[in-house]
Amino acid sequence: MNTKRLTIAVDGPAGSGKSTVTRKVAERIDYLYLNSGSMYRAVTLLSSQKGISPYNKTQLVNLVQKQCQIDFSNNGKTTLLNRIDVSEEIRKPEIEQQVAAVAKIPEVRQEMVKQQRRIAQNGSVIAEGRDVTTVVFPEADLKFYITASVEERARRRFNEFQAKGVDCSFEQIENEIQERDQQDKSRQHSPLKKAEDAIIINTTQITVNQAVDLILEKIKEH
Repeated sequence: MNTKRLTIAVDGPAGSGKSTVTRKVAERIDYLYLNSGSMYRAVTLLSSQKGISPYNKTQLVNLVQKQCQIDFSNNGKTTLLNRIDVSEEIRKPEIEQQVAAVAKIPEVRQEMVKQQRRIAQNGSVIAEGRDVTTVVFPEADLKFYITASVEERARRRFNEFQAKGVDCSFEQIENEIQERDQQDKSRQHSPLKKAEDAIIINTTQITVNQAVDLILEKIKEH
């Protein structure tokens, strides 16, 4: 499959499976997997480490502009914050709870867009997030919007937390998913929405591998 140097963009709500699917597609075509959500989580982690509130806009923007460089290694499986592997730390529930507040700050998003474009400047990248098809890479060669029902997304996140020994309830996770959807779709700067030319992949009733195959077929057609 001749897919060298394409830029592929994938958006979708939390828990839709887009991270898992996009990562597997990247592995299959030997592309860099760029997880924009991990970048906002890394910013949230850094702010926590520095004792900065996720609601302190001035300090957060200064932090991102002057003390925050994010990169990916190992085909995107590893997230590096100022050259330190933070792949596990950014997945902790306390980061999950704070990241939306950080991600909705326009100046933070602008800085992350600059970093995403830096990472993807040579192509051969498949990027996923909430606004990569509409804001970060509006001229991407291919765009996908991966979605699933709220109940299914909550079930996946609940099982993930249970496997890690995190004490939580399904109802709590479902409420958090719904709140995150509302925050992502209603924020003034770079809201989550489907690009007009994005191909919809609904994962509610299909497996990860089936979703991967659907995307690979579209890449092959392209």
